Amino acid sequence: MKTTALFALIAVAVSAPAIANAQSAPAQSPAAAATLPDAFASPPQTPQPARPAAPPAPPAPPTAPDIARAQTALLEVIANLKSAEIDYTSFSTDLAAKIREQSSQIGSLLTQFGEIKSVRHMAQPDGVDVFRVDFENQSTEWMIGFDNDDQIAALLFRPVEQ
Repeated sequence: MKTTALFALIAVAVSAPAIANAQSAPAQSPAAAATLPDAFASPPQTPQPARPAAPPAPPAPPTAPDIARAQTALLEVIANLKSAEIDYTSFSTDLAAKIREQSSQIGSLLTQFGEIKSVRHMAQPDGVDVFRVDFENQSTEWMIGFDNDDQIAALLFRPVEQ
């Protein structure tokens, strides 16, 4: 299905820097041989018990304005893709190039899905918002994320089995 191809293509673009960094990392050197303590040294100090580390602060829950902004942007993107009037300046350079390549296919597919019946925020893993968008003829799951310049840098969707 064409949606799977889009999901895979954009997912590769988003994860490519992490893969490149992993491949360029220097090889680990073997561990040094163990050393024995000096038996003639002064008696060892009694180790102090370690203080338990403070638990890390829980991540901040998504706030309503962030979710509303992501939902508004997502609905705009869907409408623009369906109408073939896409504002590429709202996307990061890499994502804009990917969307340009596939916009006619995506727009056609979204048109076949019909009108949007409902939109529901599902989660916010790693700063990316996940929405379920139910169209007349298809239920989908969308991920949308923004970069530091507030441009859409991640956009994925896939069909959801009913």
